[in-house]
Amino acid sequence: MANAKKLPSGSWRVQVYAGKDASGKRMYQSFTAPTKKEAEFLAAEYIYKRKNTTREKLTFQEASDQYIENRQNILSPSTIRCYRIIQRNSIPNLLNIKIDRLADGFLIQQQMNENAKRYSAKSLRNQLGFITAVMGFFKYHISDIAIKPKENHSILVPTKNDAEKIMQLLKEAPDIECQALLAITCSLRQSEIAAITPADIKGELLSVHGARIPDEHNKLVYKETNKSDAGWRSVLMPEYLAKRMEELCASKQSNDWVFDTTPSQVLRKFKRLLISHDMPPYTMHSLRHCFAAIMHARNVPDKYIMEMGGWSSDNVMKKVYQYTFEDETNKAKEQANRYFDNLISNDSKK
Repeated sequence: MANAKKLPSGSWRVQVYAGKDASGKRMYQSFTAPTKKEAEFLAAEYIYKRKNTTREKLTFQEASDQYIENRQNILSPSTIRCYRIIQRNSIPNLLNIKIDRLADGFLIQQQMNENAKRYSAKSLRNQLGFITAVMGFFKYHISDIAIKPKENHSILVPTKNDAEKIMQLLKEAPDIECQALLAITCSLRQSEIAAITPADIKGELLSVHGARIPDEHNKLVYKETNKSDAGWRSVLMPEYLAKRMEELCASKQSNDWVFDTTPSQVLRKFKRLLISHDMPPYTMHSLRHCFAAIMHARNVPDKYIMEMGGWSSDNVMKKVYQYTFEDETNKAKEQANRYFDNLISNDSKK
């Protein structure tokens, strides 16, 4: 539920989402009181009564709107954006159905079966998680919905040679060079890169905190909490990158965003650069994975890779981020083959 705001008159007001009118325009119910606590109490009472007296009459569209609005100040902007995308694109057969008709799970299972033809297992989990959360909010507990199992996707990570080539090619794209180098040499997430200000940079030392992520209207908003607690960290930049960052900050105020381009714009430009040089379709996140691969290949202990990359557990890092370069793997296999050949040759001479 939204927090109360103080009006010029001195009273406090809370606006609660009340659905959409016939034209699709969002409607709000307003509650005003002399104190903040009273206004928020009135709003909470309205939400409680509305939820418990009309739940059977609500369509899933209305119920899910209420669920999102109720958690507006709790959920991450990116989570709300994900929920809105699911509403718009992924559950067309459920939106206009009364939620009491969905309680037995039959229609939800049908929707999941249909979605399995065009969505990944991860997307299906997100969709089902949203549906069950909304239904649970209105005291309908859905279980035993089957979706396809997790898929084991390998991440496309640059080889050692490709990583070296990318770092040179980035000089042809100065508007995204620093962002890409921050990913490949410091393992920063795109949202972390977007949140850097000149005040975060002290010579070669960069303070990483918070994130700028797209909200439901696709506008970048700042979030103080990072993807994990380990996301708050200080990293040392290579000397070249530190100088380039200093140049970018020269004309900015200390609290300005260093980068004007959005993560999606950076990704598009990075992909165009790769295409123009006939390179594989790596992503900015591939570069973050590449950082872990470089550190791993240089025998850096897991503990330090975790700290530098902002991973909160070695379990996550080992499962997702600990890669070896393909060329390094082939080299190791060649050495193993020579060892086996020696054993076989010696044995045949006996």
